[in-house]
Amino acid sequence: MFPFFDKSDFAGVPSQRSKRPIKEFEAAIDRAVGELVRADGACGVDLWSALANVRWHASNGAVVSYSFREAATLVAWVREEGDYILWYCSGPPGVVAPWIGEAMAVEGWSWTASD
Repeated sequence: MFPFFDKSDFAGVPSQRSKRPIKEFEAAIDRAVGELVRADGACGVDLWSALANVRWHASNGAVVSYSFREAATLVAWVREEGDYILWYCSGPPGVVAPWIGEAMAVEGWSWTASD
């Protein structure tokens, strides 16, 4: 009976890995721009702008995009402090600073503006 399950209900059931592209993107963000974003709040604003209303495309065809709130949550996660409200609408949405675009290209990600 839901929400109670038995261990056997999950035996042999693999993950659909639907969140995998997001996890890979977020790890790439942290590697590529994390140190700068942690060192300078203005870089956090640039990151929010580069996430909100932007589609990020992996070289393997995966696509990742973020709502305004999700973008703000990711900035807070990268900065390792606060929560989304500090970064929500902190800059113009859909604007990818060249330094972010270049750093993410090295990681295998490109971007297009959302419609």
